[in-house]
Amino acid sequence: MNVLTVRLTLRLRTAFHTTGNLRRPGVDKSLSRDPEGRWVIPATTLKGFLREKAEILLRSWGHAVCLVPNSVSASGYTCSGEALCLVCRVFGNPRRPSAVRFADAVPLAPEMPHDADSAIRTGVAISRHRRAAYPQRLFFVETTPAAPSEWVATGEGWFPDEHSAQEAAALLGLAAAWGVSIGGGRTRGLGWIEECRVEAALDGKPVPRETLAAFWQAWKEGKDVAED
Repeated sequence: MNVLTVRLTLRLRTAFHTTGNLRRPGVDKSLSRDPEGRWVIPATTLKGFLREKAEILLRSWGHAVCLVPNSVSASGYTCSGEALCLVCRVFGNPRRPSAVRFADAVPLAPEMPHDADSAIRTGVAISRHRRAAYPQRLFFVETTPAAPSEWVATGEGWFPDEHSAQEAAALLGLAAAWGVSIGGGRTRGLGWIEECRVEAALDGKPVPRETLAAFWQAWKEGKDVAED
């Protein structure tokens, strides 16, 4: 088995929010935190963000990509058994676990943020159909401070061969590079991305950018694999 390790670095330009399980007085949607109380970007949020970008890019290049949870694409393509689309090979689907497991992203700054540093924003629920505010729908959202921040997450996956591991690294790197925003409240200016990059290593050795670029070029040309 080949072991792929990835490090995702995310630099945000604006405040960020993703709803956690803890409740705070006077706040309808509190920030997600780890057991130590640090703010985190959940691994599920990272995976969903990367998968969405990968799907959009591959479809724009003419690749058959299914739609989870049904694993059927708009064109009728279906993932079944070992015949998986490229996205499901890396990110999994309801019948197959993800090939790469991410940990929650944590702030890169050494000091741990405190509750006193967070901001509380007010919002009003909007009916997109009526294009008007719902009555009695004022809510309060906890966000990080309105300042740039940097986050880091790690991931690891086991692959049967070197090619499939490189393929996963290439797809993760491509999806990260095309990210614009992440988390909740993106239409309200939250979670805007300045930079998102992935550094990958295969069995402890960095994966060269030239290797990743070969996959990107092949996918752009509508091919499923990179050619030597």
